[in-house]
Amino acid sequence: MLYFLTGVTSSGKSYVAHEIAIERNIPILSLDSMAVYKGLDILSAKPTDVMQAQVEYLGIDIADHDQNFSVVDYLNYLIDIDFPKMTYEQDILAVGGTGLYFSSMIKNFEFKPTDPTIRAELEHLNYGQLLKFHEIYKIELPNVELNKRRLIRNIEASLLEDSKYVFPKLNIKNDNVGIFWNNPDYKINIQKRTKNMIEDGLADELRSLKNPSKTIMQAIGMNIDTDIETNINQKTYKLAKKQITWFKKELSLVSHTTNDSNFIKQKMIELMHE
Repeated sequence: MLYFLTGVTSSGKSYVAHEIAIERNIPILSLDSMAVYKGLDILSAKPTDVMQAQVEYLGIDIADHDQNFSVVDYLNYLIDIDFPKMTYEQDILAVGGTGLYFSSMIKNFEFKPTDPTIRAELEHLNYGQLLKFHEIYKIELPNVELNKRRLIRNIEASLLEDSKYVFPKLNIKNDNVGIFWNNPDYKINIQKRTKNMIEDGLADELRSLKNPSKTIMQAIGMNIDTDIETNINQKTYKLAKKQITWFKKELSLVSHTTNDSNFIKQKMIELMHE
């Protein structure tokens, strides 16, 4: 069965989830729209190599940093790894604060899937051939910097325009599927985390990205000014407020306002035992 531990950024949910996953020997699915990107280890506070050796993590390092990775891409990833079936075979703990990922999974999201046969055929074409494909089939080119990957995705979107797919049902509880942790100390925690990220080399990580996607450019800390620390903190505060507003609407989650991580861990375990 699939359970959810969501919460404001820097609430401490990732560490609580990791402890539970070790104790129960279960995998963790990341619900973080930045952790999907390769090379954003510091910015996304991705689980360390040691943590990944202790627990199987799904949903991380699955997209290149020049890709505008959407919720549809996330659902396609889950389909590719046969995740819905996995939820009927074992307990899995989904952890993160990306509300759209959460909602799309539990509300039978309707989306356009990728077709592996089409993808395989397009992958064999070079850049020039993909441009010719657009010309022959009168497919409008996207108004962005073009590369092979973007051309392939544009063709797929055109060919699958009328195709719809309903995300398969997951094995989740009928009433309360998990917890939303509203940690009142989130601003203090954000400030601490920002300092640690900067000390760990965040600026170098961001500078190393070549042609980062629009998705990443809009993320916390990408618009670096003369005061990177203040910049990141202010953006993260805004993110936290959006998360609180979003998850308050999710009636399938039990909300807890506390700074006690042990309390959250116990409540999560109790829910998983019901």
